[in-house]
Amino acid sequence: MRKKNRRNTDIFSLAFLDIIACGFGAIVLLLLIVKPDLSNIQFFSENELMQNLFDLQDNKVPLEAQLQDLNQEKKEMQDILKLKKEQEIQIVKQIESIRRLNLMIKDVENELTLSQQSLTEEMKRILENDGRDQEVGGIPVDSEYIIFVIDNSGSMYSAWTRLLTEMKNILEIHPQIKGIQVMNDQGKYLLPRTGGKGKWISDTPSARKNILDFLERRENLGQSLSNPVNGLRTAINNHYIEGRKVSIYLLGDDVSGDIDSNLRQIDSLNTDRISGKKKVRIHSIVFASVDSMGGGSRGAISFSQFARLLALRNEGTALWIPMDNHSGFQDCQGISCNFGRD
Repeated sequence: MRKKNRRNTDIFSLAFLDIIACGFGAIVLLLLIVKPDLSNIQFFSENELMQNLFDLQDNKVPLEAQLQDLNQEKKEMQDILKLKKEQEIQIVKQIESIRRLNLMIKDVENELTLSQQSLTEEMKRILENDGRDQEVGGIPVDSEYIIFVIDNSGSMYSAWTRLLTEMKNILEIHPQIKGIQVMNDQGKYLLPRTGGKGKWISDTPSARKNILDFLERRENLGQSLSNPVNGLRTAINNHYIEGRKVSIYLLGDDVSGDIDSNLRQIDSLNTDRISGKKKVRIHSIVFASVDSMGGGSRGAISFSQFARLLALRNEGTALWIPMDNHSGFQDCQGISCNFGRD
């Protein structure tokens, strides 16, 4: 009987076992090679683990507070950044506005340049020669305030109508001023309730008319001593303010006292001690008879000399108004009076 051949089955079974055994051995070998060092591993008890958990929970609260503070700082920084951006936008707008203004200014400058270039030679000559002609007696009209110092003595009676006419003419060459004041040569304010330190009559058409209408009634004005130094002193002391353009118009026909002494007093009053400049401008209007202008009464001649030097030394203008019916006599200054022509 023929034996059964089981070689193939045994060989397959042994090979399979060999593979399994080799694989297991390799795993064991790897475990031996990479065996962890368990000596450093710390084992905690249950109580220790619970304590660590509580500690972590306690640390959580300040960390959350810090996180909240950081979030608040973040929000503030975002707000600041937003504000900075808005400011930057405004600055850009302002720069653009300034740029447009500069362009407009340049356009205006160009137009002014063209306008200046278009001036004729005659206009240029007029502008260049637009100075004050002292020989002719031109009166500057750049004053902001006007003070009339009037000789209302008896010798001015015949010249009073002409005096009011000249006052009207003076006001007309100053079409727009800020204030007017009127006093006599003694410093008495002639219009009621308008006098006083720093007080002015507002310049209006009705005010100008009221001034002239009131002065027509000479009986309301009292008398004077024909000494304009007192009136000039009051006008300067009560109405001069630094930087203010003031003109005083002295209207009269006579002066008392020494001319040089009077002029020195006014020079001292009307000169700024620091700058040396004149405080106010003083003009003189002389009312004299035709005879006295050619050589007549000592009073009229003295006043003419005084008026000329007064205007010259105080940046003003002196004008002479010839009067056919003016006597030209010197006013009475005491017991002894001279009422005739010398």
